[in-house]
Amino acid sequence: MLEQAILCLAINIFKEARGEPILGQYAVAQVTMNRAAGDPQQVCREIGKPHQFSWTRGTGFGKGEGAQRKIARQAEEQDAFAWVTAQKVARMVVTGKMTYDFTKGADHYHAVYVKPEWAKSFQQTFRVGQHIFYRSK
Repeated sequence: MLEQAILCLAINIFKEARGEPILGQYAVAQVTMNRAAGDPQQVCREIGKPHQFSWTRGTGFGKGEGAQRKIARQAEEQDAFAWVTAQKVARMVVTGKMTYDFTKGADHYHAVYVKPEWAKSFQQTFRVGQHIFYRSK
């Protein structure tokens, strides 16, 4: 079960933050874990929920392990270094080797170049790279 959670989280990190500094990748991982209430068994399900992460639309991610492994192979082919980095970050977070939540409980984020309406009803907690992080007020 942990390996599947690591795979799912690595895919999400890769898709959401591969161009970000390592701290930004950890922040995206932390938001994902916060949404999953810290439960590795809920990581894949949380990522696959509708409207959680825009990249999942039309990818088949929520259709199970086979689809997730296909996405992982595509990520590796697209940028092998970023894929390895995403896997390392995911492993550290899922296995509890990185437990400090420097996002201060954030469960939402967006890129700095967008201004979503929902952000007004959340408290900004952290900013790194091209992402701003929020938690419920």
